Amino acid sequence: MKQVKAELKRKNIDKSFQKLRLEFEELFPDRLLGMIDQNYGQHQWVIRDIPHFNTVINAVPPDEKLHELPWEEWYMFEGSLHHHVLYTKEPAHYDEIFDAPVHDDIHPPRTLGKKWYVIDDKNMSPALLR
Repeated sequence: MKQVKAELKRKNIDKSFQKLRLEFEELFPDRLLGMIDQNYGQHQWVIRDIPHFNTVINAVPPDEKLHELPWEEWYMFEGSLHHHVLYTKEPAHYDEIFDAPVHDDIHPPRTLGKKWYVIDDKNMSPALLR
């Protein structure tokens, strides 16, 4: 079985969460290791360090699951922490629509050129671990 949490630590993604003042061990607790592996085992984790945004953490599902699972991003903007949960299918509630450009330096390439329904989630915990 894949050990997603250990892999995130090996790639220093835990330190990226720390830069955003988020406690990695609280977001990905050991008691949920099986759930973490099951729900995030195929996600691509992309970290970007962008001026004005500090660190942007992206968790993107594989291409074949982009229409089923959310893409998540955590970032700081103007001193305010954000967690976006984005879907290609319209959910019952969403806060905005993001028409991803074909190219940009912030978002992972697989998310670009698509229409996303954005939930501005006040809960910083990963959506698939609730």
